[in-house]
Amino acid sequence: MSSESLNKYYKVGVLLFPGADILDFAGPIEVLSHVLHNRNPDSPDRMFEIKTVACSPAIRAANSLTVHADLLLPDAVDQISDFHILVIPGGPPAVLQPLLESNAPELDLIRKYAALPADKSLGTRTLLSVCTGAFLLGAAGVLGGMTVTTHHHALDRLRDICARSNTPGGPGTTVLHKRYLDGGLLKGAGVRLLTAGGISSGLDATCYLVSQLATHDMAEFIVRVMEYDWRELEEVESNLNTA
Repeated sequence: MSSESLNKYYKVGVLLFPGADILDFAGPIEVLSHVLHNRNPDSPDRMFEIKTVACSPAIRAANSLTVHADLLLPDAVDQISDFHILVIPGGPPAVLQPLLESNAPELDLIRKYAALPADKSLGTRTLLSVCTGAFLLGAAGVLGGMTVTTHHHALDRLRDICARSNTPGGPGTTVLHKRYLDGGLLKGAGVRLLTAGGISSGLDATCYLVSQLATHDMAEFIVRVMEYDWRELEEVESNLNTA
């Protein structure tokens, strides 16, 4: 059996919506795009296949940047079990407010993904929110019993959203000020929860995800290529404890 046949390949969905913060979704895409089994950019064997998902073919993100969607929301919902990672970016609270309604299709996508079992061949799936993207997870009612983070200006708002949206009588949500958090498995599913703080924190959380799905050496290779100063989880915890 060749080494190539042993390589793992993951499908990634990145949710887009009008006004989404650019680095919230572009940061994770940038990190994941550099993960190559062969480390050969001239003939890349990419570990992650990334598709953007939105309610319309073209979305105006923050600062009027137009981003074209690879997959429309209804199709993504139909194909939800194909995804191994789902990335949820954030945006200004006013931008997110229309999406926080219980019947928003974006929340339906999150709920269906959060309820999936682990993938039979690749194992645990991952739900990653960046910045105020955690608002959408909270409004979808999937954060009960979990420990999460978001932008430091939005911690109280996330607590309020979770208090309203969690299952009545069920466990509450612990919201902490962290750079990023590995929250473990969502209740009753095969999906791991990662939440990142403000904007650039998504880069760190995605590097951490790469270290878990590939190797720590691969994550270090990526940050050297990107010339990025990755703040690892241990370093983050140490900095918070001494602050």
